[in-house]
Amino acid sequence: MRLTADHRSFLARIAVVFAVVTPSLGAVTIAAAQPPPAPLTTKTDFQIPVTFVSACVTVGFRCWVPNELATITPSATTGAAGVVTFTSPQASTIARGGADCIDVSIDWLNLVTGAAGNTVLRAVQPDSVRPIPVDERCLYTPTTVATGSGTVVATANVLSHAYISGWPQLPVHPGALYVLVP
Repeated sequence: MRLTADHRSFLARIAVVFAVVTPSLGAVTIAAAQPPPAPLTTKTDFQIPVTFVSACVTVGFRCWVPNELATITPSATTGAAGVVTFTSPQASTIARGGADCIDVSIDWLNLVTGAAGNTVLRAVQPDSVRPIPVDERCLYTPTTVATGSGTVVATANVLSHAYISGWPQLPVHPGALYVLVP
């Protein structure tokens, strides 16, 4: 009996080796270099838009005849490691033929590294050679900053008492953003 038990054990081991080795003998594996995956680009709008009084007529320091409220919603685009590109579409309110085209100041802070900085979204100045189509009014030049990887918070605001074409633009409240930077 002892011979039969050893014989079965030997055959069982041979079957296991055969089951493991046989599939790999038939498969041919070719090693090829795969390009690294492209970083995912993510665009995040400021969760709170920048709001300001548009073209306010003032006497002293008080706004007596507010034209209307204007909002600008900047956005942050991430993709490359440690880099954020801030941009903005047009202001939601374009009064007096584009008087709301005002620069937007952005202060940012990386909560992981402690890095901080400031940048400005500059309003593109229209040329005076041709009439400006509505879809080209109040465009902003994107700006890219090296924030470092981590959680980045940012606030955006128009300059206090900025004058555009003789009309003051008065800030109501700043915009705010929370974004994860790879």
